[in-house]
Amino acid sequence: MSEYEPKIVGFLCNWCGYAGADLAGTSRLSYPTNIRIIRVMCSGRVEPAFILNAFENGADGVLVAGCHPGDCHYRSGNQHAEKRIEKTKKLLDLVGIGSDRLRLEWISAAEGEKFASVIKDFTEKLRGKGPSPLGKGLEVAPVQHNATESIYDILKRTKALYCQECGKCSSSCPITRLDPLYSPRLAVEKALMGLQDAVLNDKGLWSCLTCYLCRQRCPLDIEYDELIRACRAKASANGISGNCSHGGVLFSLSRLMANPETRQNRLGWVPQEAEISKTGDVLYWAGCLPYFNIVFDDIGVNHIEIAQSMLKILNTAEIKPVLIENERCCGHDLSFTGDMENFEKLAKMNITAIKKSGVSTVVTNCPECYRTLKTDYVELFGAPKFEVFHASEFITNLIDSGKIKFNGKLDKKVSYQDPCRLGRHMGVYDAPRKVITSIPGVELIEMGRSREGALCCGVSAWMGCGRHSKQMQMERLAEAKGTTADLLVTACPKCQIHFNCALSEKMPVKKEEVAIETCDLSVLVARALNLTQTPNVVEMIKE
Repeated sequence: MSEYEPKIVGFLCNWCGYAGADLAGTSRLSYPTNIRIIRVMCSGRVEPAFILNAFENGADGVLVAGCHPGDCHYRSGNQHAEKRIEKTKKLLDLVGIGSDRLRLEWISAAEGEKFASVIKDFTEKLRGKGPSPLGKGLEVAPVQHNATESIYDILKRTKALYCQECGKCSSSCPITRLDPLYSPRLAVEKALMGLQDAVLNDKGLWSCLTCYLCRQRCPLDIEYDELIRACRAKASANGISGNCSHGGVLFSLSRLMANPETRQNRLGWVPQEAEISKTGDVLYWAGCLPYFNIVFDDIGVNHIEIAQSMLKILNTAEIKPVLIENERCCGHDLSFTGDMENFEKLAKMNITAIKKSGVSTVVTNCPECYRTLKTDYVELFGAPKFEVFHASEFITNLIDSGKIKFNGKLDKKVSYQDPCRLGRHMGVYDAPRKVITSIPGVELIEMGRSREGALCCGVSAWMGCGRHSKQMQMERLAEAKGTTADLLVTACPKCQIHFNCALSEKMPVKKEEVAIETCDLSVLVARALNLTQTPNVVEMIKE
């Protein structure tokens, strides 16, 4: 057996790191040949997704080299790099790769010797650590999916063959309202004409929010969202993809979790005083909340608080939930963007893990996890032997049974955002409202567009978070602010992310017209039960 040699991917700044490597070469300095160099204009350009993608593709280590502090060609690019590397290291520890496999170095154009020394040292340390824990990965037999369906079969399955071109889909679409060039009716018409290339290469294919508004209002119940989903799978199979938000980092993390070799360190969020169990009837499904807390640490959203609040609520009801140590992403975003292969791998491993736990009930805060576990997994594997509840439904049951009781008052006026996946997709409208109105002192003030007619938060499956999305978010925030509510409560962690993200950016409107504190439903309940300290209102606008 040959001796293990680590594979290193190096992202080197054009002006300093790369120039230092070039100097090492022209000076004939000796260093290991383990590194494969990618030249970037600035170290600040290296997104966390770039690094994660390198590990996805077999790297044992990643080096990022940039200009010394104060010498950046672009003034502050290396400062951005330092922040991104710190964040990425946390993600690598969480996903089980290890932060010590990522290295950041400041190397000037005159430091060829330093470059050679860094490569020698990094290579030696990686040799000592051994190959990446991801390894080659084990083969997981894929479940048959519909990525190979013909356009005709997709039209038939989704009932789009019966489209009468009445235009109700386009007239109700929140994207069409802001971008007249996008039209669900036109997309269906292209498909009906057999223009497969036009359908698959249309940028509008990735604009759809799959929010269900058009399906809800279609007189023929055409499943437009499923048509879009199937066409994206075909497009993905042909190497066509849309624009991922946040550099695609969330997709990289999902794909890493689809590797059977992944062993995460994901239970660090559990408080020491929490009561959990290895066996029991109730499993709490945290989803990607631990990852969200790292990726979105700069927009004033604490997703660990959501998970901890739910855990405290369950403990208050004398429930010691089961937690899966290596719980993986449910795969919702991969499924809705066409990566069916990795979605099915995740689904199979998650179903196996849940069945192995022996629970009869699964509770989750995420509507996308809720829909995926309750609906999409059933389509793949048939009805499971466990029941799936969204947190709002489960808390409602706890209130009705008297297992949790509110003793004090929480003087708040709140408005509620109906998440698309929880509301229109799954029909859950009453449970969140019952929880809110059960809290003494809390007044629920509905927005003009609510329940079936609620406006989407503007982003779906981390796709296309652009100008139109921000406009929708501002519109919705202004609507919530206009109710005179103190809080905008939502039962979806992603809705909270998107609203807070919009509020953290420069806005084309006055701050006082849209600035409102957002709060997850479980956190609100925990506050009302005096299980958590009320945090200071987040400073939502970056000055």
